Amino acid sequence: MSFTHARDDIGVLYVRGSDATAFVDGLSTNLIPTEPGRAVQTAFTDRAAKIIAAAVVLVREEGVVLLVHRPVMQTLIDHLQPRRLGQDVALVDLSERNHVVYAIGRTTTLNIGTWETQESNTTVQLHQELQVHVIAGPPPGDEANNVEAWTAWRIQHRWPEHGVEITPNHHPFACGLEALVHDNKGCYLGQEVLTRMKSRGKTGWILMQGDVTDFPEQRLTTTHEGKALAIVRTSEVQ
Repeated sequence: MSFTHARDDIGVLYVRGSDATAFVDGLSTNLIPTEPGRAVQTAFTDRAAKIIAAAVVLVREEGVVLLVHRPVMQTLIDHLQPRRLGQDVALVDLSERNHVVYAIGRTTTLNIGTWETQESNTTVQLHQELQVHVIAGPPPGDEANNVEAWTAWRIQHRWPEHGVEITPNHHPFACGLEALVHDNKGCYLGQEVLTRMKSRGKTGWILMQGDVTDFPEQRLTTTHEGKALAIVRTSEVQ
């Protein structure tokens, strides 16, 4: 199945400067590549390892672009701004000058974890089936919001959503972002807590997929046609 899903809720933050890549790498959970044209997902956490924001990172020659859930954009900026500490880093919110559209199921020649720009459209291959398009200019107004199709795809692929599974109440291991926590990188806020959780095998919570009837109602986060995502206690998993 192929469809598009307009993401009015995703903004664009440009982190510009010669120190931008190292700056983002030093404050987030995943290892940020240095080669322009690469893309990766990461999370910014506080000292307790709770999520401030999750982001898609596009590495450019002159900095990095972060695709961030708009409701937490200012919180992320407030988190990053005082930590520049004389580094060659500037934060520029480009959300009003661009719009974001997800495309699912399209044929592509891009490798996963790469991006390219053609004319005014930057395409990021985030998953074998998922492309993210960052398009210059405001949305045309006729982009489809295929919420039901997107929800079904998310459940099928155990893909957490901003503001649903991904919230400040959870750490990355609890909401399906464990792949964004790199095992071998330098210090960042929340690293000690996450490392301790993983080494002890005690993350407390985990995101699971299954039938709606598989989970207590209060654990359900996303449902569609009898299928569900749920954040459950690890002690509840058999």
